[in-house]
Amino acid sequence: MKIRTARDIGILIKEARTRRGLSQAALAKMINTTQTWVSWIENGKPSAEIGNVLLALTTLGVELDFQIPSAPTSVADHPNADERHVDDDEIPYKL
Repeated sequence: MKIRTARDIGILIKEARTRRGLSQAALAKMINTTQTWVSWIENGKPSAEIGNVLLALTTLGVELDFQIPSAPTSVADHPNADERHVDDDEIPYKL
């Protein structure tokens, strides 16, 4: 699964949780948080603490495999070379 948004992470956590037969409350207890926090994450809350999200994922047995793309050899090879500049206020959420 490709992760592009906080919502994608929420979907991943919910799927992993339900596959293990856990309720939101049970997962919350396992990672020392609240059911409300688990609900927020599963619904794509973009301002969630990364440490807690990673703890939830590893507790559920989700393996993470990040890939860094190769550096472009020239400006013309950059994947966004033809796109216009995006201002900060156009970004749906900030990390």
